[in-house]
Amino acid sequence: MFKAIAAAIARIFKIGIGGLRWCENLVLSPFRALFGGGGALPNPEFNPTMTSTELLDEYESNRKAQAALQRSDRDSIECVVKYAAASPAARATTDLSAVPAEARLALLTMDDFELKALAAAGPGKVRKWVEGRDHGIFGVPNMSATRPINVAPAPSQPPVGMTPQQQMIWRVQAHLGKPEHSKEFRIA
Repeated sequence: MFKAIAAAIARIFKIGIGGLRWCENLVLSPFRALFGGGGALPNPEFNPTMTSTELLDEYESNRKAQAALQRSDRDSIECVVKYAAASPAARATTDLSAVPAEARLALLTMDDFELKALAAAGPGKVRKWVEGRDHGIFGVPNMSATRPINVAPAPSQPPVGMTPQQQMIWRVQAHLGKPEHSKEFRIA
């Protein structure tokens, strides 16, 4: 008996729900006819041109290239900041091989005030300076790649009247100005 009553109640609910759907369709059908049915959007046709392994290989190569670029940028920025913040005696022994040639020559021709301003600048501004873009560091001249830096060949002997420390700095600066600087000691 209980099963019969439960089945009758379930049937009444099903009929009631069906009746509600019919009334809803009756009321909303003119709007659907005018404004569209609102059905699912058609799926676009997509035919991949690469296999998943090719896509993964390309992704990995791009990621490695980006990481290498960022690492070299970080190395050059670290090197520039370390050189600019160092004392004049320590600058003579600072390795500038990570810095591009134009930036290296500009570093070697800067005075102490410009180097102090460069050392106090943030890494973003130093990166812009290394790349030769407008950096916004007050007291540091813009170094553009379009402006050629003429390097005069250094004499073979240091000028007369220099202290031994100044002679060492002069020799290091003369060596750094050469285009083949530190290529033989570079780690592959």
